Amino acid sequence: MAGQLIPPPELAPPVPDDLTIQQRIALWADLMDACEQFLLAGLRREVGSAGDLKAAYRRWYAEQMEEHDRVMQHMVEEFNRRWEAYQLAKQMGRNKEV
Repeated sequence: MAGQLIPPPELAPPVPDDLTIQQRIALWADLMDACEQFLLAGLRREVGSAGDLKAAYRRWYAEQMEEHDRVMQHMVEEFNRRWEAYQLAKQMGRNKEV
């Protein structure tokens, strides 16, 4: 665990079993709000107190979406590669995992 920033899931506090669906959703929403506050605090630290926080957020979001698009493109290419290999193996009568 040396150098690991996020602890493993087994060290996370458990969600109480007796929560209703609405309470679980509220707990999740609170977590998302806390994450947003951490993000905004980090961006505020980068741009300073006089910096444009909204512009920093837009820049961060654009970077995240570019990375997301790259990951999705890679996944599509990998899926297509595996699908083509599977189809080729199937045509050759070797219907096995590729």
